Amino acid sequence: MKTAQSIYESLQTERNYWLDRGRRSASLTVPYLIPRSNQQTMDNTDAYTLPWNGIGQRGTNNLSAKMLMAILPPTEAFFRFTLDPVEMEKQEAAMADAGATPEEIASAKSEIELTLNKLELSILRSIETSNDRVVVHEAIMHLVVSGNVLMYVGDDGLRCYHLNRYVLLRDPVGEPLVAVTMETMAIDQLPASIRDELDKDDEYSDVMDTQEPLTADGKRMTVDVYTCVKWTSDQVEWWQEINNKEVEGTRGTASKEISPWLPLRMNRIDSSSYGPGYIESACIADLQTAEALSQAVTECALVSAQVKHLVKPSGVTNAKGLAESPNGSYLPGNPDDVYTVRTDKGSDINVAFTALQRIEQRLAASFMLAEMRDAERVTAEEVRIQALQTETSLGNVYAILTVEFQAPYIRRKLELYMRQGGMPRLPKDLVKPMVSVGLSGVGRGNDLEKTARFIQILQQALGPEGMAKYVNNPELIKRLSSSMGISPIGLVKSEQQLAAEMQQAQEAAMQQQMMANPEKLASAAQTAQEMNTPQEQQPNG
Repeated sequence: MKTAQSIYESLQTERNYWLDRGRRSASLTVPYLIPRSNQQTMDNTDAYTLPWNGIGQRGTNNLSAKMLMAILPPTEAFFRFTLDPVEMEKQEAAMADAGATPEEIASAKSEIELTLNKLELSILRSIETSNDRVVVHEAIMHLVVSGNVLMYVGDDGLRCYHLNRYVLLRDPVGEPLVAVTMETMAIDQLPASIRDELDKDDEYSDVMDTQEPLTADGKRMTVDVYTCVKWTSDQVEWWQEINNKEVEGTRGTASKEISPWLPLRMNRIDSSSYGPGYIESACIADLQTAEALSQAVTECALVSAQVKHLVKPSGVTNAKGLAESPNGSYLPGNPDDVYTVRTDKGSDINVAFTALQRIEQRLAASFMLAEMRDAERVTAEEVRIQALQTETSLGNVYAILTVEFQAPYIRRKLELYMRQGGMPRLPKDLVKPMVSVGLSGVGRGNDLEKTARFIQILQQALGPEGMAKYVNNPELIKRLSSSMGISPIGLVKSEQQLAAEMQQAQEAAMQQQMMANPEKLASAAQTAQEMNTPQEQQPNG
C-alpha cells in the first residue's frame, strides 16, 4: 500500500502544471496569494513583483466579495428546509383517514413549516458566530485566481488548503478519488496526539522532552504532516502520516453526503482533476495587455515629466550660475544658448492611453465592476436593472459552486449541528435541505422581476377593478415572498385568519344595525329568550 507521501510526490507533476498557471494569474492580480516556492516553511519570505495596473487586484476583491455575499448572505438564511411533496401527500392522506379535517391538516403543515423556519435561524446563528465567512472568502479568492482549493469542514470551523499544499485525483466523471495534503508544522504547535506519537520515534524523542520551541541556531523544529483522503462509492476515509507512519487516533470516516473534505474548482474540465480560475478563463489576455500598456504609459509619463535643459558649450550663458540662481533672478546670457529638452511623444502616449481605457472597460465588465453612466440624473430603475444584470451574469460562476460547495457544506453543517445536540435528527424522507442562494438566488431574482413586470402591465391594462376581479391575492403574495426569499409564515395572514376576521366583521355589522333599530333588537331578544326557554310538554289526549 502506498504511503501518503508517495501519493503526494506521484501527483505533484500535474498539480504543478496548474499551479504555474495560477501563479501567472496571481502575478497580474494578487501576487501574494500564491508563493513562488512549493516548499512550505514557517518563515517564508518569498518576494513578489507588484503589477503596474491595479484593476486586477481591485476586480478580484470586488468579484470575491460579490460571490461571498451571494453564497453566504449575512441577511438571510442561505438554505431552507423543504417538505417532500410525495411524502407530505402520504402524511396528509393518513391524517385524512384518521378523521382530520382539511383545516386541521393545513394548520399542522403550517406548524411544521414554522418549526423548520426556527431551525433554519438557529443553524444560521451558529454559522454567523464561527469563522466560516472569513475562510470562505479566502477560498473564493483562490478560486477566482488559481481555480482550485480544498476545504475541510470540521468541528472547530473551516480550513482552507491552497493549491500548493495538496494534490488531487479525480475520475473521468469528475468525482474525487484521492487527495493528500502536506503541512509543515512546528513541533511545539502539534496536537497532543501527534506529539505522543512522535515521542515514540528516536528522531524526535529528544525534542519532545523539551518545551523550547527554538533550536540552538534560532530556528523552529518542524515536521511534515501528510493527510490522506480517499473517497469510495458511499464513504470517505482519511488519516494522517508522519515519516511514512500512520498517526494513531487520526483515522476518520464519514458518509459521502456529509464528507468534511470538499475539493472545489471554479471551472470543470472533462477528465481533469483541476480546473482554471476565473482570471484565466475570462480576462487573462486583457490583463496582460493592460499590464504592458500601463507600464509603457507610466514610464513614458515619467520621462515626459522630467525637465532638462541643454546649454551651448560655446555660448556666453553660465550654466552653473543659471542652475544655482534663485527664482526670478536676472542673469546675463543669450536665450539662444539654452534649449529645454522635449520628448514630443504626446500623440503616441494618447494612442496607448486610449487603448488602455478600452481594455480597462472590458476588464471592469469581466470583474462585475458596476459603473453608472456619467449623467446628472441616474434613475433608481437604471441602478436596479444594472444590479440585476450583474448578478445574472454570475450565474455561470454559481453553477459549479452550488453543486460542489453549497449543498455539501449545508449537509455537513446540519450533521455537525445535530451531532452537538442543537436539534433532533430530521426524517430524511420528509424534510430535505435546499440551497436558496447562489444560482437559485439568481433564479429568484428573475422570478421577482418577471412577476413585478406582469403585475405592472396587468394593472395598466385592466385597472384596479380588473386587478381585484382576476388576480388571486393570496397566491400573488406567496409567489412574491418565494421569489424574494422571505417566509410569509407569521407575517401574512392565513386564509383561516381572514375568514375569522370577516365573520367577526359581519357579526359586528349586524349587531350595529340592530342597535340602530330598536324593534329588530327587541324581536331578536324575544326570539333568543324563546329559544333558551324549554317548551312545556303537552298532556296526552
